[in-house]
Amino acid sequence: THYRITLRRSAIALPKNIKGTLVALGIHRRLQTVYHRHSPDIAGKILTAKELVTVENVPASAVRTKLEQRLERKAPRGYEVMGSKL
Repeated sequence: THYRITLRRSAIALPKNIKGTLVALGIHRRLQTVYHRHSPDIAGKILTAKELVTVENVPASAVRTKLEQRLERKAPRGYEVMGSKL
């Protein structure tokens, strides 16, 4: 029900229409991931930048907001003692 779109290649030195398409999709940097519902206009934008992005179909339960994605990448706070030399 949703597309997971990840920018894999840089848009440097590409035409403005392709760069504009990436901005319209909400992608600004490499390896950034965004989620969009299935729709014909999003499918057309993906086809415009098909050489630069990877696309996966994901269920609605797998859609993550920006904050959720950031918290998944963040390291846990504190530290944990693994073994003692005493």
